[in-house]
Formats: sequence, C-alpha cells, structure tokens
Amino acid sequence: MSLPYPKELVQVLEFAADLCNRRRDAELQTAVSLRQTCASWGFPGASGATRADLEATWGRIEAIERMWDADRDTVASMVNRIFEETGASPRLVRHDAFDWHLHGLPHGASLADTIAVDAAMALGDLVRLDDLERCRRCADVRCERMFLDLSRNRSRRFCSTRCQSRTNVAAFRARALEG
Repeated sequence: MSLPYPKELVQVLEFAADLCNRRRDAELQTAVSLRQTCASWGFPGASGATRADLEATWGRIEAIERMWDADRDTVASMVNRIFEETGASPRLVRHDAFDWHLHGLPHGASLADTIAVDAAMALGDLVRLDDLERCRRCADVRCERMFLDLSRNRSRRFCSTRCQSRTNVAAFRARALEG
C-alpha cells in the first residue's frame, strides 16, 4: 500500500505501536527486551540500554499511548509538551536505508526521550494532515492492541487476522445459538 507518507513516518508510528503493545503484553520487561525490540525495528541508540532506560521508556510509552487515543487538539498539545520537556530541536539527517528525514534530538540523547520525540513528530504530522484516525485500536474487545491503519479507505478494524478470525467465529457462534 502506497500512502502519501514517508516510510520513516510509517515506521516510527508502527514502532511506537509495537512498543506500547509489548509493554501492555508484558513483553517489554527487561533492558534486553528493549534493546532487542529497538534493534528489530532498526531504532538507533538502544544497544547499551539499561534498566533505567527501560523504566524511563515505560513512562514515555504511557504518553505515546495517551496520544494514540486522543483527539486532534489534545494530541497537538501533548506533542508540544513533549517537545518542550525534551528540548527538541529538529534537524535533517540521512542514515542507513533512509533518505533525508527529521530527527528531533541530537545523537546521544536519552533513548526514552528520542522515542517520545520521534513518536510525537510522527503524530504531529498526522495532526497537520488531519489523519489521526489511522491510529487505531483492535476492534476485538479482548485485545485493544494499537496498530496503524494503512488501508486505502481507512477500513482496517483488527490488529491481526487472528483477532479478526476470533471475532468472526464468536459472532458466528452467537448467531447459531440464536437461530
């Protein structure tokens, strides 16, 4: 699916959702799990993450999750608050497989702040584009995982085919019991 968004924006939003989901699913309990998650997404600066970095990241993940669920004006306010708290100062950079894109903090900034600022910049872009409805929660009431809806018509409702199937089976069984 080709969207009018840079791949860096999509990757940051999917990474942020994955971090939040892993925290919620108790899969982000150690510095090692944080390092591995960051490495799997190609997120720089996490190779030496400590328990303190993990705990600071948890606090930032809570803010990211609140932004994911908030209305446009609230997200804009929260993005500005993160920029103020971290002293964000965007600059253009190019590295790895990515062409020129923005980093909000200089190399060497704390991992938690870097994650928060990157997520805030990406969510800020969606605020500017009035496209926050792409930030979704799974429609399966037993799940509530976060995901980025990249469907052309913004119609994706589930985080995975597993949740979609589970919901469809439950609905089928409920209809069978009624009829």
